[in-house]
Amino acid sequence: MITVLIADDETPAREELKYLLEKFSDLKLIGEASDGMMALDFCTTKNPDVVMLDIQMPGLNGLEVARNLLSLDHPPYIIFVTAYDSYAVDAFELHAVDYLLKPLEDSRLSQTIDRVRKVIESQKQVQDTLIKIKNMLQSNYQQQDSYVTVSSQERYYPIHFDRIKYAYAEDKETYIITDKGKFAYKNTLTHLEEIAPIYFCRIHRSYMVNIHYITLIDSWFNSTYRITLPGVSETLPVSRSHVKKFKELMKLD
Repeated sequence: MITVLIADDETPAREELKYLLEKFSDLKLIGEASDGMMALDFCTTKNPDVVMLDIQMPGLNGLEVARNLLSLDHPPYIIFVTAYDSYAVDAFELHAVDYLLKPLEDSRLSQTIDRVRKVIESQKQVQDTLIKIKNMLQSNYQQQDSYVTVSSQERYYPIHFDRIKYAYAEDKETYIITDKGKFAYKNTLTHLEEIAPIYFCRIHRSYMVNIHYITLIDSWFNSTYRITLPGVSETLPVSRSHVKKFKELMKLD
């Protein structure tokens, strides 16, 4: 069952959308929100699969709500439902599944729900693959080093590899991102790759990722991919030169 939140400041609009969603037997409406803050609070506590989100709302508008939702560990899929066509580019930059214009048409809504189903099924397949890979890695795990030492504001911290989401190189410096923030690493990204456990994958000349944190893999241009990690607003690139190894590791063939 796909759980849904409707967020719109106009009661008639919410009622119409509720009526239209009733014909989809695999959807379950679990809440309504009449402003942006209410929608954001609901998502952080109830974790709906999908948010049907208006843009013009009091407090936080729909785009601001979507930006905040992207920081969640498991953000919902967003469908914008609005009377304005001028925000479409902004909406898709926020990884919206679709952008619907009011008044809604049954056929157009059905296409959107089909798209949501496919996205959720694809995500489930990725999750199943990640679980299998994680189990395999744990059973064959031979760790070279359990931690590295990183720094922030002239203080040093030992960080276990399991807590590293990803690492990247920028301006001849190397940085490590964990659930506690960003830290500097004294050596190169290549050196970090050499000592990291086997569940780390070099995906780009400037990026290395802990595959345990990958929640979504999107196809991108020129047979490349973009990776989504929990609590990370930007997606990480898989470059063409690293696609083959990445696809083998993630069983994407």
